[in-house]
Amino acid sequence: MKSVAEKMERRATEDLQVNKVIEVVLREIIDDWYERVAPHYITGEQDDGSPEAELKRFHDEKGHRIKFNKDELDFTYGLRSYWESNRYIIEISVNNKVANFNYEDFGKRLSFHYQQTGDQAVPTPYELRNSLYCEIFQLEPNQNEAFRVEKRSSKADIMRLAFQVSDRFIRCLASHPVSGKQLIEDYCVSPFRSLYATVYRRQSR
Repeated sequence: MKSVAEKMERRATEDLQVNKVIEVVLREIIDDWYERVAPHYITGEQDDGSPEAELKRFHDEKGHRIKFNKDELDFTYGLRSYWESNRYIIEISVNNKVANFNYEDFGKRLSFHYQQTGDQAVPTPYELRNSLYCEIFQLEPNQNEAFRVEKRSSKADIMRLAFQVSDRFIRCLASHPVSGKQLIEDYCVSPFRSLYATVYRRQSR
């Protein structure tokens, strides 16, 4: 019979492996996004004396980010994941340099979107087809507080939306990285991105 210490060590090893897989998934989401839009921008990967890059990507200890800086566009989206008190968190963020940005409007749009879509069944992988999005990705710590704004006087504000991936499902997602990537991108990333763009365009007029 395994000791408590052995069980804890095994759990720690499993948690580390899960984190590695999900980090690869988040990196791929940013890389795919970068590759899709790169033809329309001067990128930071050119070494030919071109003007300052309009599009950059970063993968480091802060997570995975894509930075836009062209004409009126000036913002950076970020993705990161981490374990916190035995809970696995995925966070999407964007910095905001638009003066008087309507944070309340953005937060309400996010809340309404997840009220409408959370009860939908996930399409993949097969093992999770009877599960709902809101069962797998739980707004963290709750629907009213999952969206947060970090206001910084000398820098751009940062808006964050956090999801706790239910312990019942996280290992299944990690064992199906292609399906896991689709679910994370479709449910966590794309709505945040499109709703921010909607409010951003309104405020930038």
